[in-house]
Amino acid sequence: MLENILSSIGLTPEEIKVYLLLLEAGPSTVGVLATKVAVPRPSLYGFLKKLQAKGMVAQSLKNGVKLFSAESPAKIETVFNQQIESLQNKKKLYKEMLPEIEKVMPSKFLSPKFQLYEGNEGVKHVLKDMLLYRDIETQSYWPIKAMVDILSPDFFRYLNKERIKNNLYTRAIWPINQKIDIKKHPYLGVGEDFKREIRIAPKGVDFSMGYWIYKNKVAFISSRKESFGFIIESKELVDMLLSQFEIIWKMSKKIEVDPKNTKVFLDEMKLYL
Repeated sequence: MLENILSSIGLTPEEIKVYLLLLEAGPSTVGVLATKVAVPRPSLYGFLKKLQAKGMVAQSLKNGVKLFSAESPAKIETVFNQQIESLQNKKKLYKEMLPEIEKVMPSKFLSPKFQLYEGNEGVKHVLKDMLLYRDIETQSYWPIKAMVDILSPDFFRYLNKERIKNNLYTRAIWPINQKIDIKKHPYLGVGEDFKREIRIAPKGVDFSMGYWIYKNKVAFISSRKESFGFIIESKELVDMLLSQFEIIWKMSKKIEVDPKNTKVFLDEMKLYL
């Protein structure tokens, strides 16, 4: 797990190996490290230099000999904060540049009317497309338990944070056999703070493939067994599915959620915003 975390802040496998070795062995010379890591000294100096630049390795002298030691693992949080700040600045700059980029090369950004995605990561991209929009109402016909199982609770936590931030109001229909424990999934709350209303479809109305309507698009996601998703941009298809959605919506029962079970997520949202 620690190796995955270190990788996420930009460390190479060799740099991770050096840092973990220093954590375990304590202050060491380059000679000792080179033997244990099995890399040439010039390369090792390069790894140590990068780790020093990130504030994760310190250098000292003892009897005229250079020693390298790992800084406290608590420093990793500082590295995360630096990367977050850097990304936020770059994101802000990119948003400022985007209108000009699209103005100069509009034809380059025309999306196809049909986009197919396969595999778990591909399916996540299907839903992320919705996050390109702001201040609209969306409708989802959603086998929620299966979708959380396919895409993971962490992804849905992220998706809901971004959806709320973008002011994407959602009316969702779940099949009765797909109800989920909100205590375990507090990001699935309802009400104004969540910008969502959920209803349970009548008994007998079952479905394993979900769809999400937004703008003039519909995002479809299959079951785990088939593992694919696709986006269709078509006003006619949207109008047809919306008319069907409204019929089932009127037949479905609204669910209520105890605010105590979703408070932890709303507290997260305050920090996220």
